[in-house]
Amino acid sequence: MFILGVNYWPRKHNIKMWKEWNPEDIREDLDTMKDLGIRALRFFILAEDFFDSYGGVSSEALAKLRHFMDMLAERGLLGYPTLIVGHMSGRNWAIPWAPDWDIYAPQAVERGVRAVLEVVKALRDHKALGGWILSNELSLVKAARSRYEALSLLRAYSSAIKSADPAHPFSSGDVSSSYLQEAPNVKGLVDWVGPHIYRYDTNLVRHGYLYPAFVELFSNDGDMPVLLEEFGFSTYQFSEEQHANFINDVLWSALAHGAFGAFIWCFSDFSQEGDPPYEWRLLELGFGLVRADGTLKPAATAVKKFSQDLKRLEEIGLGDRFKRPEAQASVVVPFYMYRDYEFVYQGWRNEPGLKPALMGLTLGFMSGLRISSVYELSRERLRQKRLLVFPSAPTALATTWRLAYEIANSGGLVYASFFRSFGNVAPITHDAATHLWRELFGVENALLPGSVGVRYGGIFRVKFVADFGPIRSGEELEFALDAPVYTYAVKPVDAEVVAVDHKNRPVVLARKGAVLSVIPFELMLAYMEHVDWLRGYHRIYAALAQMAGLDIPYYSTDPRVELSRFEGKDGDLVIAINHSYEAVTAAVVARGVKSVEAVAGSGSVEGTEPISLKLGPKQAVAFLVKR
Repeated sequence: MFILGVNYWPRKHNIKMWKEWNPEDIREDLDTMKDLGIRALRFFILAEDFFDSYGGVSSEALAKLRHFMDMLAERGLLGYPTLIVGHMSGRNWAIPWAPDWDIYAPQAVERGVRAVLEVVKALRDHKALGGWILSNELSLVKAARSRYEALSLLRAYSSAIKSADPAHPFSSGDVSSSYLQEAPNVKGLVDWVGPHIYRYDTNLVRHGYLYPAFVELFSNDGDMPVLLEEFGFSTYQFSEEQHANFINDVLWSALAHGAFGAFIWCFSDFSQEGDPPYEWRLLELGFGLVRADGTLKPAATAVKKFSQDLKRLEEIGLGDRFKRPEAQASVVVPFYMYRDYEFVYQGWRNEPGLKPALMGLTLGFMSGLRISSVYELSRERLRQKRLLVFPSAPTALATTWRLAYEIANSGGLVYASFFRSFGNVAPITHDAATHLWRELFGVENALLPGSVGVRYGGIFRVKFVADFGPIRSGEELEFALDAPVYTYAVKPVDAEVVAVDHKNRPVVLARKGAVLSVIPFELMLAYMEHVDWLRGYHRIYAALAQMAGLDIPYYSTDPRVELSRFEGKDGDLVIAINHSYEAVTAAVVARGVKSVEAVAGSGSVEGTEPISLKLGPKQAVAFLVKR
């Protein structure tokens, strides 16, 4: 079951919920949630309202907490208590057992464990309990000095909570860039990763694709369940109508990419302008589905429609009769993203380590390819893939390239695009992309000693001199860079030149089992100020799928429309999502289609070969296909 949820503070009391305890006002909110089809809410135990400096818990506060859970149970709602709330909405609030906010100190951890265990023991048998969330963005209270320090804290709390309540799932609740949300490292300590995503972009189609890309990134090829724990915008930043469209897009994207739930930030607006932190973080007054006066925003209507569509899809058999196929293609997430190496300075906080991975996923989605992400050290998962993608990689582990060589020689396909330095990013020229230039890619590195690299900047074109999947010989792709990118020069040995640059230098080359580009397509497309997706950049990934022998049963002729397929015994359930803020008419190319029936969502579906879609801004439609 997909958990459609909201983050919750009471509309009339905000963060003062426990101080100004008013059950009648809360009941009014919960009744509204129930009517909208909300299934669960994440709520917050403000530390200063519950605990003392020794980790003791107020009996009065516990009584309020039980009463609140009872109100949830009466309405069939699930509650996800967030146990340690120091940071909230732009302010750090007191944590009594850590007066200096040194939450990692041994004494603070000991007292914090004592505090949360009292809450866990009080609620662990409650029928409204959905699971436990340790914190609200604990690393914003105080960032860990190291990955070891952060994981030691998580291990202490996880062990204690799971010992007291082995029946309910547990997660960290931290920001997406935290050590506590690193899927490969927290597996076994948490039961899901819960990214908090608030992203901005100069290209709004690219922005729409970021959310499903993040779901895949955190999933690590399905190795870790993902709950989209926070997402949203304030309607004091953007219009209410477009806020509703955005919420709709993200909910459908989370569902289509296998997240088991999504919690919107947040349930309601607030009217208390002078209360901290709203006085100086006034955007926090307007994130709600419901206005401060209790009337519904357009986003509430969108959520109610989604909840009805969700129920219909579950009745049809989404997740049971219809399941997502396993990904045979994966973006390789760099080794330095989740582990520290001496003198390797590229991590999560270095955007060129993150953005190319997200863009590689996006290009795969646009092409109709079922593509996932795999962390570089998840070697067994890499071995299972027929297509490995290293998008705009400055380097990879030597042993990973050896594994890639083995996969290429065993019938798989390895694609990599390389770069050496980009814009104002710290130079990474004192590194090497690979040591298997000739063995794997069939080229020689032709860069001259001491060179920063071949420079590309401004407007330039890549011309294809051979057919490359759906890209015909003679076609050109244009790029416009505000900052220069420096990359390699290569000389073919036994690789075929597929594309050249504006100076006729070989930039894309292919041989059996491998494709190399010294144009970092993903990096450039992630950073370009504006991108016209109708130029067909995604066809690079469609070509890779074709070379790897991967079947793409459905693809949209308009890359702004994403298709996600769920396989059934007698046909497929397909979800189409328009990630743009424009109305789109797109053809869906499929083979052997006997009939098509729209079953949920908005827009229209007609015809069979091709299938014609009409979708409004940020709309989605689900349809059954019989073959």
